[in-house]
Amino acid sequence: MKNKDIHKYTIEFTKNFWLNLVEVAGHGNVKQFIIQALKVALEAHTIKSLILCGGRGTSFRPISVATPAVMLPIGYKPIIEYSIDLLHRHALTEIFLSVGYLKEHIQQQFSEKKIPGINISFIAEEKPLDTAGAVLNAQKQFKSTFIVMNGDLITNINLNALVEFHRRRIKEGGIATMFVLKNSSGQVDFNEKDNKVTRFISGGKKGLEFINAGIYVFEPEIFNHIEKEVSSLEKDVFPALAKEGLLFGYLPELPVYWNHINSPEKYKKGWADFIAGKLDF
Repeated sequence: MKNKDIHKYTIEFTKNFWLNLVEVAGHGNVKQFIIQALKVALEAHTIKSLILCGGRGTSFRPISVATPAVMLPIGYKPIIEYSIDLLHRHALTEIFLSVGYLKEHIQQQFSEKKIPGINISFIAEEKPLDTAGAVLNAQKQFKSTFIVMNGDLITNINLNALVEFHRRRIKEGGIATMFVLKNSSGQVDFNEKDNKVTRFISGGKKGLEFINAGIYVFEPEIFNHIEKEVSSLEKDVFPALAKEGLLFGYLPELPVYWNHINSPEKYKKGWADFIAGKLDF
């Protein structure tokens, strides 16, 4: 008698694809490899993302008086669209934009420009809430693991690897995972052996080798650690999580492109990298 709970499906592969699949998975592991890949892809579709783009961009004045900093162009699209494209490439299609300052510019752009396969919604701040406040303001949208990222980043980090790393850290008591990079102006005491962030300093300190790279994976428990309506992830939440052993750091094994475009100098670098073809992810 056939088990009605089991569904069979036949997949045809080209010869070259099959040979590559066998080489990567191993002769006896193809089935499990495909099942695991499908599981990761399906899990990705359940993860929602929040992009923080409500800041005033004061370092870009006077340009940012009339245009949100995340809407400044690099190449043929605004900075924030690089973050949207990054999520899209990883099949993370449910995206919320936390908007505040000059929010109508962002809302108009992504209401008029429909990106196939992506569902973009807006969560508006009625007053400046800072980074943690913006996360708290979006609480009702997130009931399971979710991603938060700054809207002024350009990077090609593997988000699937970041999420998978975070899921393993949950078993160790973690509720938050931070993308970290090595940098001389550090903010993060990071133990590379157990991946724990043991100390977080919002302003940076000489002698610390790692920085907060602006992308996080959170469990809903994070909302219990945001105590004020107006508060900062960097100043209020991360230092406390580090002390409690709840914050982990993800340091990619392979080199990644990363540019936090929070100054005119980094904006110029972004344009230079675009012209040099470094942003063709």
